[in-house]
Amino acid sequence: MKLLWQPGRIGPMEVKNRVVRSATNEHLSELNGDFTQAWADTQVELAKQEVGLVITGHVCVDRTQRADEGQPVLDRATDTAFLRQAAEGVHAHGGKIVMQLSHSGAKAMEAVNGRPAKGPADFTVEELKDLTDAFVYAAKRCKDCGFDGVQIHNAHGYLLSAFLHPEENVRTDTYGGSLENRFRLPGEIIRAVRKACGEDFAILVKMNCNGCGNLPAVLRLFEESGVDGIEVSGVDFAAKAGVKEPFYLEQLLAAREGILTPLILVGGMFSGESAEQVLESGIDFVSFSRALICQPDFVARLKRGEQTESACLACNGCYRVYRQRPVRCVQHTEPIPQLEKVFFSHG
Repeated sequence: MKLLWQPGRIGPMEVKNRVVRSATNEHLSELNGDFTQAWADTQVELAKQEVGLVITGHVCVDRTQRADEGQPVLDRATDTAFLRQAAEGVHAHGGKIVMQLSHSGAKAMEAVNGRPAKGPADFTVEELKDLTDAFVYAAKRCKDCGFDGVQIHNAHGYLLSAFLHPEENVRTDTYGGSLENRFRLPGEIIRAVRKACGEDFAILVKMNCNGCGNLPAVLRLFEESGVDGIEVSGVDFAAKAGVKEPFYLEQLLAAREGILTPLILVGGMFSGESAEQVLESGIDFVSFSRALICQPDFVARLKRGEQTESACLACNGCYRVYRQRPVRCVQHTEPIPQLEKVFFSHG
């Protein structure tokens, strides 16, 4: 594994290796969306265990549109003490930290928020401007707290993903229809964040390799918007339970011609061998998700030569087990107090 441990650059960030922790919902906020000690500790532990770039689980920029009871919110009411603690802790272990910012769109839970979820057609143009301002405000708070950057979530059926999807975005104004129109909102958010936060603050995106129309064209649009890194996933990632090889490598390799922005691949990464395969193909960074839910120290074990493959079963049990018992992996037995508090100790 010669390539995995080489340093790499994503915009203004010099990352100590090619390992990224892909944004993975920790479900560790308070019921009201406040950040917690457990959330901060999770980010720091990953950096301690040799993850070069830690991308936090998705954080909602609108507290009326959260995806679940444990999703944190970053808005004007947020106490940022745990953000500062997370940034300082990750940096102390030689890592970089990026906050994933999101709006839940159709995945917002009415039972949690007390109001219906909002899709692309439910926003007025003025509300879209307010939404852009919310992303900008959250990004500025991240920079103030010492984060190295933000990742704008354009994948997995959340709001910006739906704007890009030709079947989910049925708007008939300048925010719907053609790919350029469907990209208008993500592009406006990216450019507004860049203007507010400057060139020394990394802006990444996460996007789908499918469900957005023309993948090469979408990659070009993100590059032209000025992002520093593009992480590629897919709308159908949850349907690939049991698959332990890179999900979207072939699609990305076929679409990346002419793209100079650093690319990050996520999905199906469970071994040092598969990570090296991706890097050898010319993709710049590899993202781990479920492997790090199962074993937060998996990357450190890889580096020490103690393991070559993750103990993760790729069963997708982590998508629901936290509602059945207060753990994040079906193989875990020790309860997580914050999960217990949020999902089992109220009502």
